[in-house]
Amino acid sequence: MWRQWVGAVVVASLVAPGASALQRKSKSGPVMEIEPEDHDFGGVQQNQKLVHEFTVKNTGTEDLEILRIATSCGCTAAVSADRIVKPGESTTLEVILETRKYKGVIQKSVSVASNDRQVVRTIRIHAFVEE
Repeated sequence: MWRQWVGAVVVASLVAPGASALQRKSKSGPVMEIEPEDHDFGGVQQNQKLVHEFTVKNTGTEDLEILRIATSCGCTAAVSADRIVKPGESTTLEVILETRKYKGVIQKSVSVASNDRQVVRTIRIHAFVEE
């Protein structure tokens, strides 16, 4: 009988830490996901204004607050429809790229800072400006 009791205690102590480790890995707090992570406009002309909407999702358990949006150059702008995203909800992030007098491949990025533990997510946009 004593051995059964000790065996039960050992099994319980092995299971309990595993369960709490799984709970810690769950998406607690705000968790930001942006889809897609990149967008290719393909072949475009000079002096165009290209627009693409990305989806910012909060897959966490607390409100996601978008703190700052930064672009890699002045030819790119990004605006979020909402600064606060409730758990399970999403908002749009509109990214605008002006091709101006560029020629060839354009690769730009947009960084989004939030109260997510990973803090900053970066998305990329691409285009090929034809002459």
